[in-house]
Amino acid sequence: MLRFGDIEYPSLEGRVPDTEWETRVNLAALYRAVDHFGWNDLTQAPLSARIPGEPYYLFAPEGILFDEVTASSLVKIDIDGNAIDKSSLPHLKAAWWPNMAVHAARDDANYVIHTHEDHIMALSARKERLLPVSQSAGFGIAGGIAYHPYDGVETYPERVPGLQASLGDKFVMILENHGAMIVGPSPWLAIYLLSALQKSCRVQILAGPSADLIALSDEIIAEMAAEIVKGPALGNSWLSLLRKLDRVDSTFRR
Repeated sequence: MLRFGDIEYPSLEGRVPDTEWETRVNLAALYRAVDHFGWNDLTQAPLSARIPGEPYYLFAPEGILFDEVTASSLVKIDIDGNAIDKSSLPHLKAAWWPNMAVHAARDDANYVIHTHEDHIMALSARKERLLPVSQSAGFGIAGGIAYHPYDGVETYPERVPGLQASLGDKFVMILENHGAMIVGPSPWLAIYLLSALQKSCRVQILAGPSADLIALSDEIIAEMAAEIVKGPALGNSWLSLLRKLDRVDSTFRR
């Protein structure tokens, strides 16, 4: 048995299909990466993943910190947020709705990151939107950015249609006065886009008034869209991040 605090739960390694286990490890790694880089918000703004070949998803149990998440602790749920295995750890169904909106709307939403990172929230509260004033911003903007106006806490199913309409075909959606949602076809692209968004928001805030900033041209931004997915380095980059996380604390693989 595995445990955190007084809570015990079984290891699922070797007890679930290989594709599900790989997805569990990848999602647990994303939780640990978000925590490692200081982009977490205690237990709030959870991450999720789609299990390949199944109509099910993985979500974090309720009340554990990001650096406590393991592959086996993740809860398998259906699109409505109901646990498939009734013996799994409890989860907060209300927190599922923002992620559900993205997964249900997009076939390529294999990994979804909901973030309340400070610089992203700060930028989301400004009237001016994210500007292409750094290379990081260029990559973040290359696929287009959606914006969703704040209309209250989004932990209700009634908020789903509005979130989906705002997201459209974009991979990054800034939630005004709130944070952002990241759509990741792969775990690496999800964490890469979060990193680019965080850095570009931080740089824009540090650089000062927008009237004084030099913006990248539309032509350069268009070129950056192709650079994001170029070559086999994407898989290698994810493996390098896994190695880093292993050096920090490999228990996410349990």
